[in-house]
Amino acid sequence: MSDSIVNDDQALARYSRQMLVPGIDFEGQEQLTAASILIVGCGGLGCPAALYLAAAGVGRIRLVDDDRVELSNLPRQIAFNEADVGALKVTQLAERLRDRNSQVAVEAIVGRFDLDTGAALLEGVDIVLDATDSQSARRAIDRLTYRQGLPWIMGTAVQMSGMWLPFSAQRSEGCYHCLAPSLVTNARGGCETLGIVGPVVGAIAMAQAFTVLAAITGCAPVRWGQLHLSDMRSGELRHLQLGRREHCPCCGGSTDAV
Repeated sequence: MSDSIVNDDQALARYSRQMLVPGIDFEGQEQLTAASILIVGCGGLGCPAALYLAAAGVGRIRLVDDDRVELSNLPRQIAFNEADVGALKVTQLAERLRDRNSQVAVEAIVGRFDLDTGAALLEGVDIVLDATDSQSARRAIDRLTYRQGLPWIMGTAVQMSGMWLPFSAQRSEGCYHCLAPSLVTNARGGCETLGIVGPVVGAIAMAQAFTVLAAITGCAPVRWGQLHLSDMRSGELRHLQLGRREHCPCCGGSTDAV
């Protein structure tokens, strides 16, 4: 995309409805064009979030995942179709994003985010969207983004409920290590054992994607450090404010985070 969308007729036409929204306008759209995001995971959360962020005109999207498409993914991982089964998720999703918006620079990286790979994956990134199903990956995201002064948006869903939580760059409201002090095995299990309804994970991904847009443009307030819990079965939506934990190994001054 050109340096200014004001001089780009195609961009003006593409984003015309979005730029009518108060808080976005030309300035907000140019902020999106200049932004770079990392999406960790290309599954049920990553697919819809990436599609909407590319469609919104986020300038650079970096994807990381090492998994392959399975038939059981198709009800909720909406970027994929039957012909993609067996293919790498990250390459297929990158192709879909390029088809949707050729003006967005998409980078596909086959791998995982951990303490060894994470620093390189964060280079040049403004914000991170967590679309993993791994607590260890989230802990690595939390630790490394805090070190580099980057915000990130956590998300997770199972059965008919889900949650999302935006962490600010400074973590003045607390961090993921404050929320989950230790690495534990999920006794309840995940989607593979408990199941998931596609629109539920899609709704959480949409909330994450909107939070990214709001953080970049300032078009809406971001409630940093607030855990949003959505129960689609009951229709209940709760909001809980995270507190900073004293002596937290990530944001409390210690360097021994795991």
